Amino acid sequence: MEYYFGADFGTTNSALVCYALEGKRRQAIRCGDGTDRPIPSAVAIDHDGKIFVGRAAWQNKMRLRDTCRYFHSIKTILDSDDEFEVAGKLWTPVDLASEVFNHLRRLARKTVGVEMTEAFLSIPIGFSAQKRIKLRHSAAKAGIDVKSFVSEPTAAFAANYDELKSASTVAIFDWGGGTLDVSIIGHSGGNLFEIATAGMSLAGDDIDRKLAEKIHDKLARKKKISIAFADMPSGDQDTMLVKAEEAKREFTFSDDAQIMFNRYGALGACREMLGYDWFEEIIKPEVSSALDCFERTVQQSGVGLANIDRIVMIGGSSNLRPLIEQMERRYGEKLFFPEETMWNVGQGTARLSINAGDYYSNQSLGIILSDGSYYELLKRGAAIKGWSSECNFGVVDTTEQARLVFASREGRDGSKLLTEDYMTLSVPNYRFLQEQIVLRAAIDDDLIFKATAASNMRGRKYARTWDYDRLKCYYRLPR
Repeated sequence: MEYYFGADFGTTNSALVCYALEGKRRQAIRCGDGTDRPIPSAVAIDHDGKIFVGRAAWQNKMRLRDTCRYFHSIKTILDSDDEFEVAGKLWTPVDLASEVFNHLRRLARKTVGVEMTEAFLSIPIGFSAQKRIKLRHSAAKAGIDVKSFVSEPTAAFAANYDELKSASTVAIFDWGGGTLDVSIIGHSGGNLFEIATAGMSLAGDDIDRKLAEKIHDKLARKKKISIAFADMPSGDQDTMLVKAEEAKREFTFSDDAQIMFNRYGALGACREMLGYDWFEEIIKPEVSSALDCFERTVQQSGVGLANIDRIVMIGGSSNLRPLIEQMERRYGEKLFFPEETMWNVGQGTARLSINAGDYYSNQSLGIILSDGSYYELLKRGAAIKGWSSECNFGVVDTTEQARLVFASREGRDGSKLLTEDYMTLSVPNYRFLQEQIVLRAAIDDDLIFKATAASNMRGRKYARTWDYDRLKCYYRLPR
């Protein structure tokens, strides 16, 4: 039996999926915590150093905030240099993320019965180089080797390849607990191209909080007790947030949802029947914002709605019935709802870990020579994995600084030369005409283009380096 792991380390929730292979038999296993949902990406540390991770931290977040330092949305702070002192120890965002990975590793051991020592990880499009580096470091601290990063839209496409393989343009609508991410993806010959992306931070967690406050207001008015939700005991706030989320999910299939408390703080025993019309009106602004974000992304792509073949709905918040009703009225048969939308990106990432595709450059990178001509280093369409280049340039004058001006050729015919967003390296030299500037370039596993230049007559300390982390790539799916 062979095991392949794919993880979706999310802002609010993290999903781990394992594919177990035995001969031609393949089984996808969701590594959960006893529920049908991914684990919350949350960590709480009390003043004695005890650590709570995942659902144990999330379900008791208000109570734990009274006795612990509570951390959520860790992915958003990965690239910060912040340190947090708890129980006499300094914690960095990398340390906190590693606790989530440790928990995922324990779930793999419990669910599958094997140690997860390597995995593919999904990341959002535009995830910074610093965050990629620190995410890899976080996993390594938990004993997990990141074999490859895969963009979340690519993972979603791979998870649903049988449904999407005939589509040439696909929109990925990924609305989870922390963010909405919309991506317009081009598909041609098994190659996936990013056309446009956009997003917003208004998501499921905000809706849960809003519902909890509105339900609390209904109960308080009914009991004729004036107390704000924020003033309720932390344990009661936790319980209300959990019940609000359960009601939200109940409205996916039902026209009503019942809220019951044996004891809800000063309000005592409570019972309230919520109607779908009430729910729909409460979350109307959030649904409208999500639809606006989607339409802006389509407009930004320049593709036109008529040319988008499928709209893939993933993430827990994409199951909101008011959203689905609006999307079906507007886009009809273009919509595609995969099974288990909250696990979809993790499943696609795990699927690619079995038979990985490859990244290829979707741009040309080079330098401008002294006569104004363009010298290409990285060709458009070049395979990224293992790419490197070395070349020597002569010094054409007696300046003490040799200037290397990086540029890119873009456009379908490569006629558009861009220099504004690229670096100019000034390399110290001795002003000898026989001197050479040695340029070495490579692309690392985090998709960072690294160029180092130095005079062949000076030591290493005079070398100058440029790291470019916005390399445009496309992904070629495995055949």
